[in-house]
Amino acid sequence: MNNKSKKIFNDIPLTDLDYNGVIYEPSDTAKNLYNNTTNNINNIKSKPKIKKAPNFNFSIFFSFTIIIGVVIFILAFMLTFSSLSSYMGTPSNKTNSISNNEINTEQNQLVLDSNTDENILGIIKNINYDTSIFTFTDIKTNKDYTLKSKPSSIFKDKYDNMLTIAELKIGTIVDFSFDSSNKLNYIKENSDSFTLENVSNVKINLELNKLDINDKTLEISDKVITLKNNEPYEISSISPLDIIDIKGYNNMVYFINVKKGNGTLKLTNKPSLNNAIIEIDRNIFKSLNEIDSVNLAEGSHKVVIRSDDTLSFIREIEIIAGTETILDLNQLQNKSGTLIIKSNVTDYTLYVNNNIETSREPLNLAYGSYTIRAEKEGYTPFETQVNINSSQNSINIELEKIEKIGEMTISSNPDNAEVFVDNVLVGYTPLTYKLSQGVHTITLKKDGYNDFVLSSVTISDEESSFNITMHKSQNDTSATSTTTSATETTITSPTI
Repeated sequence: MNNKSKKIFNDIPLTDLDYNGVIYEPSDTAKNLYNNTTNNINNIKSKPKIKKAPNFNFSIFFSFTIIIGVVIFILAFMLTFSSLSSYMGTPSNKTNSISNNEINTEQNQLVLDSNTDENILGIIKNINYDTSIFTFTDIKTNKDYTLKSKPSSIFKDKYDNMLTIAELKIGTIVDFSFDSSNKLNYIKENSDSFTLENVSNVKINLELNKLDINDKTLEISDKVITLKNNEPYEISSISPLDIIDIKGYNNMVYFINVKKGNGTLKLTNKPSLNNAIIEIDRNIFKSLNEIDSVNLAEGSHKVVIRSDDTLSFIREIEIIAGTETILDLNQLQNKSGTLIIKSNVTDYTLYVNNNIETSREPLNLAYGSYTIRAEKEGYTPFETQVNINSSQNSINIELEKIEKIGEMTISSNPDNAEVFVDNVLVGYTPLTYKLSQGVHTITLKKDGYNDFVLSSVTISDEESSFNITMHKSQNDTSATSTTTSATETTITSPTI
């Protein structure tokens, strides 16, 4: 638009159209200028003429000059009018329409009559910026109107600020009127309409046509317009995670624009970690062990994983609506520490998480829990759990030697004699007794009889049997005799 055609009055931009038909009063300066000019002309005429041009008519010249000025003014006005039409008409390289249907008065549901210039409350259903054609839905009657703007059409927001056609959007609740030729008189945003921008956690009940947001419930119009990326979108597909704009009137929703949909973040190769926490965008905090996937709004997100066992894991991810984004946690870098092992024996076999570890040097292990086991023939296996959570860790391995057990049966004459094994009373005859294999000393004692000692008796995995005749002491005159039976061997499995 030619800036020279704009005028400013009380900070309100005006155009030449606003001045159409106004009669201007010349200022005092203009009057003085005119009088001075006239006097100068008269003075020139009053002087003696030295030479007069033949056949010159000053009135004709003055009239011709005025005619040229009028032509120039008309041309300037036409250029200004053309520029104003462009300003109020099509914005360059911008579209926000669902369809580009031309105006068709035969399909227009409006019955043209003398009341066509009355105000109608409606919603902008469609805008074709190329042709300056609007489609409205009357909120009260549900009728659709297809109307074209004209150079004199006025566009305003709810605060009476002037708008261009490019600033009008689909879904806006407006008051509008038009003339008998289906041309718009004005469009003004309705002062009682409401707009909710960038809201989420919206729950939609299509059976009841209700929309819940926070602690407020809104009705959903049967004519509701739902868009995403300027394309029609199923209202049933809207998730509480979506970010949407809502426009309506009197607690009724007439327009929903889905600005951001949602997708799924799936975690794979998730390790077993101690106290692992996943953090998303500083507002989602969950235990890593409790989550395999999570729904997120489309767009960029920052994922942070922290645990006692790993270095901090930070990734930027991009969520696409309706798709699954995979985050591979195999890239987690474990912290590590050394494990020093001390043992009471040598030449044992060491297992770490059931894998043989040949090295006896301090082991370098990633942070986490491990099962440590040591085995050696003739010893009871040793097993323990160790948690590597610092730079240096240590354990002591204590292997206990396994004692092989043998069995002996011992009887005496007379019976009820005390039986000592390696000077320890173990019972009374007759007696069956289990003891460790090897060399032992067995002693029998009974009042009135001499002690009977079996020294260096070897007990093996075969059963040993003893039958002992005890001799009376020296105070007893009766004859004594001792009989030691041959060792009877029975192959049995020793009891440990």
